[in-house]
Amino acid sequence: MASPTPRSVLTRPKDHPMKTTALSQSIMPRLPLPLDQPLPWLGGLTATQFMKRHWQKKPLFVKGAFAKAFAQQLPIDQSVFFEEALSDALPVRLVSAQSAVTHGPLIKRQIPSLKRAGWTILIQQLNSQHQSADDFLNHFRFLPEARLDDLMISYASDQGGIGAHVDSYDVFLIQAQGKRLWELARDYPDDLVEGIDLKVLKHFQAEVAHLCEPGDLLYLPPGVAHRGVAVGHDCMTYSVGFRAPDHREIADAAFGQHLDRLLAQPWSDPWLSATDRVGELPDRLVKDMADKAMACMPGHQTVCEEVVIALSVPHPTVLANLPKPISYPAFVKRLAKAKGLALAPGARLMTWQQMAAANGEPIPLDGLSKGERTQVMDLLNRLGNERRFGQKYCDAALSKTGFSEIFFNLYLGGVVLFL
Repeated sequence: MASPTPRSVLTRPKDHPMKTTALSQSIMPRLPLPLDQPLPWLGGLTATQFMKRHWQKKPLFVKGAFAKAFAQQLPIDQSVFFEEALSDALPVRLVSAQSAVTHGPLIKRQIPSLKRAGWTILIQQLNSQHQSADDFLNHFRFLPEARLDDLMISYASDQGGIGAHVDSYDVFLIQAQGKRLWELARDYPDDLVEGIDLKVLKHFQAEVAHLCEPGDLLYLPPGVAHRGVAVGHDCMTYSVGFRAPDHREIADAAFGQHLDRLLAQPWSDPWLSATDRVGELPDRLVKDMADKAMACMPGHQTVCEEVVIALSVPHPTVLANLPKPISYPAFVKRLAKAKGLALAPGARLMTWQQMAAANGEPIPLDGLSKGERTQVMDLLNRLGNERRFGQKYCDAALSKTGFSEIFFNLYLGGVVLFL
């Protein structure tokens, strides 16, 4: 689920329309979430308490965290899940009882009988295709958006699972339907089963077990070994996973982006002299090249800005839902009548200090005065924090040509949608 930070976003072909079914307002929390009020899905802990006591520290099991909400409506139900399993819009994996992995898109005859034991299908990035899945992630948006990755869903027949394994990222496991037995261990040998497609621990001994029923939640920090096995058929589990890029991946993204933006400067050495020791490098050549290389390296502030841009890049499989192109005057006219703007499912808008980036591209604020930049940053912050804003803020976006041009470009890039 967690993956290296990519540098580009794909565009969605016309035969992959965005699914926009939304969750009922009665079961979708409004953003921003209150940080010091008890949250039922955290077992009555506040977001602040959860972060201090559990985040990256210890597991948390909450009985019935979403039982009432799921009794009304599932964000993604079984029928939608199997539609996506046959689509090529999202990463799909079928894991057999023998731990063999088949990558999607699947065809109908590849999906085993629902009565056959031991198989599992996993689909990642459902929040990038379904508004209801993206809305469900609002329950966990007390964490920075840059750390949130996706909603993955697994469906398993009786005894289905992917074996005991360890993740390098935090995950919330929520039982949507059926039952799953989760076994956990903090101490374990790290040797793996050989000859299979998955990284399964060879010698796993459970220390704690939780039988999860519909609506139950289990949070696991990185490094906790876990094995989930379906108990009975029709087991469907939601996994809310978080990005945990390796330090080297962060450096590669930040430095790589910066170097890509530099103008080409071919090497020049008119001072070079003839030599009869052609295999030995001249001292000046080595030192001059090293100096030129070092001059290309960004300073700390630039690295910070490149990190912001890198963190705004969607998952490499996310397809940007580009709208039918319209003119700037037509956009302005439509914005004036709109109920509001919202981030598209899967879109990533990041702000830091007085800069912003969306879907891997910096948002240009050059040409704005200091006061105008503050105003437009207020709008971008609201949109990034709440993932939508209403007519009042659309009017503010129309108050300056420079402001409306920014949102026009976000619209053309598939970052925002009209409400």
